Amino acid sequence: MTIFSRIVTILLFLSAAGCARTYQARYVDTSDFLSDYSILKDDRDDDALLSYWKQDADWSHYKKVIIAPVLIRKTKDSGLNDRPQIESSRLKELFEYRVREALKKDFKLVSKPGPDTLRVQLAITDAETSTLLLDQFTTLYPSARASSLLKHLVLGTESFVGKASIERKVTDSTTGELLMASADCRAGGKTLAGSFNDWDDVEQAYLYWAQQLSYQLCEKTRNPNCQAPDVSLFGF
Repeated sequence: MTIFSRIVTILLFLSAAGCARTYQARYVDTSDFLSDYSILKDDRDDDALLSYWKQDADWSHYKKVIIAPVLIRKTKDSGLNDRPQIESSRLKELFEYRVREALKKDFKLVSKPGPDTLRVQLAITDAETSTLLLDQFTTLYPSARASSLLKHLVLGTESFVGKASIERKVTDSTTGELLMASADCRAGGKTLAGSFNDWDDVEQAYLYWAQQLSYQLCEKTRNPNCQAPDVSLFGF
């Protein structure tokens, strides 16, 4: 590749990076939320970094969803380890709200098990805020932006951005059969949108995951009107 081609490639990458609020990170640490992590497979297109979907499961009869209260299952080096309990509680409430708002578009939310009902269980495993001034600096100044881009290429995340990790499982509400399980991590992109809120990257990740889960379950039930996650929240 010529120098000119490399410059063009980098500029295109920068241009694309400026459009997305969050990106999937390169790896995710797991907690003790799931009973068996050996069933999770590496990164599939538009899925979590680690995921499992039961083969040949019949999703078509599921019309309702029970959403269990979101749990905190911190990983060993989780950014939540040094945060007050009130912040963990706020994140649980926000994530659950986002998931409820997304799923109620295609499913009836209920509280009792039934043969046509899924149970969705979610755990927050990590959440780290952005460093506001440094995040803004590395977004606006070309040399700092280039350094942040290099970090993204090498380590999978930009400099001074926020980051969040979750784990999920979906089961049949009556039999307890595991239908889906996943673990994922997303980090903030370099945009000015939300750059004055140090929790924005985490909050945008929750919004993306809620939309992603809604879309995935909707497609599994063969609903023709499924809505994909907002492209402005998606990154490579």
